[in-house]
Amino acid sequence: GPVDSYFIWKKNGQNMKACITDQSHMLFDGRVHVLSWVKDSVSKNTEYTCSFISKVGNTTSEVLIRVEDKGNAGQDGWTKEFDSWRSAISEHDKMMQNWRKSW
Repeated sequence: GPVDSYFIWKKNGQNMKACITDQSHMLFDGRVHVLSWVKDSVSKNTEYTCSFISKVGNTTSEVLIRVEDKGNAGQDGWTKEFDSWRSAISEHDKMMQNWRKSW
């Protein structure tokens, strides 16, 4: 993305300030590699919106996290899948930190 780019995160329509991690790395050709994510916990259905803003253009992504009753049959499968995603994100964060140090 362009140097002037930034993210705006919203939770249920309200701007978020906490729980957000941003990373950026300048590439050789003047572009910037940018990444942003939210670490949050929810106890009810929650909609997240992530907008990427720059002078070149803007884009927005939305996701609705649905919270279901713990007694539902699919809970164990979801927990395993969530743990897998959490592990992947943690590994990606470590990789980005190491990449940043090497540049």
